[in-house]
Amino acid sequence: MSRTSTPPGANGPGPLHAALRQVAASIARLRADGGQVLEEDTKRILITPTIEALGWDHIAEIRNQYRHNRRDNPVDYALFLNRSPVLYVEAKPLGGSLDDRKWIVQTLNYANAAGVDWCVLTNGAEWRIYKVHAQVDAEEKRFATATIDQPETLDDAVRVLDLLSRDNMRSRAIDELWQAWHVDRQVQQALEQTLQDDAFASLIRKRFPQLTLGDVRKSLRRANITISYPGLIADIQSARQVPPPASPPAGTSTNGAAPAASRRRMQSTDDLFALGRLAAGTTLTIRGREDSAARVLDGQTVEFKGERLSFNDWGQRVTGWTSIRIYTMACLPDGRTLDQLRDKAEAASTTP
Repeated sequence: MSRTSTPPGANGPGPLHAALRQVAASIARLRADGGQVLEEDTKRILITPTIEALGWDHIAEIRNQYRHNRRDNPVDYALFLNRSPVLYVEAKPLGGSLDDRKWIVQTLNYANAAGVDWCVLTNGAEWRIYKVHAQVDAEEKRFATATIDQPETLDDAVRVLDLLSRDNMRSRAIDELWQAWHVDRQVQQALEQTLQDDAFASLIRKRFPQLTLGDVRKSLRRANITISYPGLIADIQSARQVPPPASPPAGTSTNGAAPAASRRRMQSTDDLFALGRLAAGTTLTIRGREDSAARVLDGQTVEFKGERLSFNDWGQRVTGWTSIRIYTMACLPDGRTLDQLRDKAEAASTTP
């Protein structure tokens, strides 16, 4: 997934979509006026409405010109959960370039000094999201970009900015997405390098010994082999959305049977254990976390470093997060997540 693009396909208009459409209209009016738009006007007309549309509208959770320490330079917006800042937003005037390395480093430094893991640099029309504590150069910390001033990019902008919503920051959906994207990017790089490696050509020749190594190399040079991954942002968005149970048409008798939507309850770890899909003694790890191995004790607890913990407590202990989506973060030895195990169990349990 490119840092500057998002997968196609909208999820349909909603409150955030409507709010961003209004902001886009304001951008068009400001540009049509032809005058210079000051930073304060950009914040008031464009940035604040966007932040509020993301659910950050409680006075205790949004602070302007915030200083983590008295000596720190202020950040334009600090967004709080549980009395701690979780997201910094640094504003520039509409029309201002976001490419100046000085602004990027400044924004990252503000967040890093406060221990904030995510920050945004925006001019109201473009929003650049950075993973502050990623162990890469400043420019490489940029995770995604949303552009909301063009109708053709508005659906993508909704998907990207929705990751910064209050609810999604609380559930840390963006951390899950970053981890998957970060791993995919490294694996993609390794695969692309492997295609150029003589060891790969030798592997092909081993399968087809009648070919010479030179023939295989020439063929690989002629080949147009690309490594690509699906759009993770769209995948996470659709996975989060659970449609409401459908109501039967008026006058339709159910003969005492529960609607199919009601029967399709996602299995808990207790259910998985009872179904035999999750066995005692199974080793689980938290995706992307070293030294996280835990042993399943029963449907509710695991043993981690000699301590008996619930699945969620174990995940929170390993990551340091206050909440965790354990079904998508906990992995079996074969790489499957608990969520994939649960889906398989659901399919098996509904088979006649």
